[in-house]
Amino acid sequence: MAAVRLLPADAVRALSLLGLLGAYTLPGWVVGPLLDRSDGEEVLDTLVDASLVRLTATDALGEPRYRLHDLIRTCAVEIAAPLPTADKRDAITRVLSVWLELIGRGTDRLPGGLLAAAPGLAPRRSLPDAVVDRLMADPVGWFDTERGNLLGAVKLAVDWGLDELAWELAAGAATHYDHRCLYQDWQHGHRLALDAAEAAGNVRGASVLLRGLGQLHIYQDEFDRATRALESSLGLCQDAGDKHGQALSMAMLSTVSRVQGRDDEALERVERALAIAAGEGDRHIEARLSCSMAVMKLMQGELDEVGFWFDAALSQARALGDGHRVAVVLRRFSRLHDRRGNPDEALRCLWQALATFEELADERCAAYTLLEVGRVYAGQHDRDRASPALERAAGVFQRHGDRQDEATCWQLIGDLDAAAGVHHLAHQHRGRALRLWQMIGDMNQTRAPARPSSP
Repeated sequence: MAAVRLLPADAVRALSLLGLLGAYTLPGWVVGPLLDRSDGEEVLDTLVDASLVRLTATDALGEPRYRLHDLIRTCAVEIAAPLPTADKRDAITRVLSVWLELIGRGTDRLPGGLLAAAPGLAPRRSLPDAVVDRLMADPVGWFDTERGNLLGAVKLAVDWGLDELAWELAAGAATHYDHRCLYQDWQHGHRLALDAAEAAGNVRGASVLLRGLGQLHIYQDEFDRATRALESSLGLCQDAGDKHGQALSMAMLSTVSRVQGRDDEALERVERALAIAAGEGDRHIEARLSCSMAVMKLMQGELDEVGFWFDAALSQARALGDGHRVAVVLRRFSRLHDRRGNPDEALRCLWQALATFEELADERCAAYTLLEVGRVYAGQHDRDRASPALERAAGVFQRHGDRQDEATCWQLIGDLDAAAGVHHLAHQHRGRALRLWQMIGDMNQTRAPARPSSP
């Protein structure tokens, strides 16, 4: 291309390296780490002025976005071909290390979750603080804007044999995927990175990714797949002496046991996970597991112990400043209040939890809360208040592929219809619940419980 011959050497190099990043619309900051220099945007301006890089739009965060035309990108790759492989690999590593750092910064600003893994050995490279603060003023918006690039970064790491970066990039985005229920992105990124980690013998990476996939399978009611992934993760963690990973994997396995109605096994697994977490002084996992212990005791009717565990979970979550965890505990705590004949206090907990989840735009947890609201009103035979809450929850569960909880909603609505004498609706709603439970049973090659509880 004639335009390339007129460019300064640094602009030619930037163009050639940009071609290696793939067919994505990119933020302007990528040029700096590609060239390993601080004035990357000046070089980018040179490429834009030469019409070799196109300014396509301004994203939702007000940041300009850039793209190479397909033909120009093909030429750029050809220009890069003579460059030493080590130089290209270093440039790719620098860009991916910035993506990894930004993912970490964004995750730190999202509602607390236990899917975020401790840093591995992959390099991290930070942009200037002013740039990071601007990008992360709206962390959810940043993740949404860079959705394609997040998966592209994982693929790029895999393609260049950077297995440590691949698993950390995939696992780092899991909290966002969890928060936004982006299950396809979650699975795609984790599968790509897991294949690379396993091929490279990367035990730590494989254990984290298997645990993330296990949680995803739980959300999708794929309990056999969840069990296989979590047991594999647990075995790798035990081999590596990773106590944190052991506690998390065991806690998730307890969820599978509980949802499938194996209460004794679920309780044993919670106790084992709690013992591991306590031994490590892991307060975040302890807060979650204290709540899980309360739920198990409640299911077994041991009400004298339930309050102790809920109080412990609530105190731990508040001490950590984890508002999201506080809301989760309040949602669970509502069951105890309702069982003790205090529906007003149960609803107070639920409305408080719902306000937090809606403020954090956590649609799935809001739906779990609406399901509990529906339960409380159903217990009072208040169909007019129960059914709308349950229908809202069912709609969310349907969108996210959560058949178990969607079925529970329709069953409760059907029971309310029957009690009100509206038998045609009762038949319709109960039939819908039954079909969903049959689907779950077919997926897991086992009969689903008649009245499952939400995970």
